[in-house]
Amino acid sequence: MHIQNTKILTIASTLALALGVAGAQTAPAATTATTTQVTTFTDVPAGHWAKDAVDVIVQKGLIQGFPDGTFRGNENLTRYQAALIFYRLLQSGTLSSGSVSSTDMTTIANGIQEVSTELASVSSRVSDLEKLTADQQARITALETQAATLNSSAASTDTTALTARIDALETAVKNIPAGPTGPQGPAGPAGSAANTTALEARLAALEARVNAQPATSTTTTTTNNTTNPSTIVIGDTGTPATTASNAGRLYVGANYDYSLGGNQERGSYGAVVGTTQAIGPVGAQVSVDYEPKNGTINADASATYRINDGGTISPYVGAGFGLTSSKTRDTANRNVAATTGTSTDYSVNGLVGVDYKFTDSIGVYAEAMGRYYITNSGIGTGLDGNTTTGANKSGFGSTAKAGLKFFF
Repeated sequence: MHIQNTKILTIASTLALALGVAGAQTAPAATTATTTQVTTFTDVPAGHWAKDAVDVIVQKGLIQGFPDGTFRGNENLTRYQAALIFYRLLQSGTLSSGSVSSTDMTTIANGIQEVSTELASVSSRVSDLEKLTADQQARITALETQAATLNSSAASTDTTALTARIDALETAVKNIPAGPTGPQGPAGPAGSAANTTALEARLAALEARVNAQPATSTTTTTTNNTTNPSTIVIGDTGTPATTASNAGRLYVGANYDYSLGGNQERGSYGAVVGTTQAIGPVGAQVSVDYEPKNGTINADASATYRINDGGTISPYVGAGFGLTSSKTRDTANRNVAATTGTSTDYSVNGLVGVDYKFTDSIGVYAEAMGRYYITNSGIGTGLDGNTTTGANKSGFGSTAKAGLKFFF
């Protein structure tokens, strides 16, 4: 909604007349008129019917025109622009001097009533701006007082934190609004830019003083600040120790076995799977060997203990139990298999071995195992049968193996 040109021109003429009359009444009779600098608008030439009224209003500071040097008298006046004019009129104190006629006061009052809502909004926003400026001034004063204590031996304020607060304060000062927002119109009250410049100059001087102070903290410094508590660490705090990796605990492998039991020598192929750490430093492994010649299968489960786990060369020892599945022995013919039947023999074992890793995930190994057979009913043990009594005697056998392991 806009105020029409005729109405605002009427108000402007009334204001000009009233202010002109007031100026004449208050001026001493014997005083010689002095020339007052008047802003010349490019669109209000000499001889224009409203030039005198425009000049008076400009002289009184009620209208400042647009930044491009024009008055734009043919454009509609927004309610906010009108409210700003009346606000400046009220601030000037002219209306309270009693020099304005009742008729003119009625015209001015009607204009003020017309834009009362916008006038209240402008007044409130100007008050907020003044309060914000006062608050910033108080904070700067407090900051200067705090900075002054840096020269004393008892000062404990951290210079880095103070510099950060000054930067934040400077940013806040720069963001102080210059005046009411809205459609472009007459410039806001003069003086804001000058005040901001002065504040920035004081902040720059204060920052220079703070930066000139010698650093007093070479270790971890904590500032107890209720506004912006922070902890600043100066210097290298070190790199946390990393936790040992679990990589390489599990492994699988393939091997070739050479077994000796009694007076029999046999070759077989096998596989192994295990872990270097099952319960604490104790590991476990299971190995299976197959002997193609007699169709014998050996399976062993052992607990292991590694002397140097994680190194390139890792020796280990172990003990466990096993079983051997093979053809049943013909006791009358010593180590000759019977025509039918399969037997399972049980044993306990002890082993010693070593891993050699090329990388973290691949290596070779060699292992020697000794077995004590508790039973001896199949030819897979490699032990002789007792042909005198027909019983199968217990005994020792041994195996040596070498192969490849994969760790993961």
